[in-house]
Amino acid sequence: MYKNCNGFTFVEALVASAVLLMITIALLPLLTQIMVERHNVALKNKAQQLLHAEMNRDAQPADKTVTVAGVTYAISWTEVGNGMRKACVRWNDYVSRTVERCEYVKK
Repeated sequence: MYKNCNGFTFVEALVASAVLLMITIALLPLLTQIMVERHNVALKNKAQQLLHAEMNRDAQPADKTVTVAGVTYAISWTEVGNGMRKACVRWNDYVSRTVERCEYVKK
């Protein structure tokens, strides 16, 4: 009856759609994790900028908190000795982990 039928059947289209759906479902959590880590890297860069700005100030160092875009950064200073001070910035990232970056500066 049908000779040389060159099209897709409904079953073939359904199988192809199912395979595409399975691949999408498998990759969606990975894509979400990549996006969260990208936001965490942006938070880390902002914390690094705040730390460097605080270290380059000429005023007497003092502990303080800074809130930027809903994220609270706590900057603290510690005397290490030998004319060195340790400046640290602490914040919570998008996975609710507490992250801390520290650097040393000479008095």
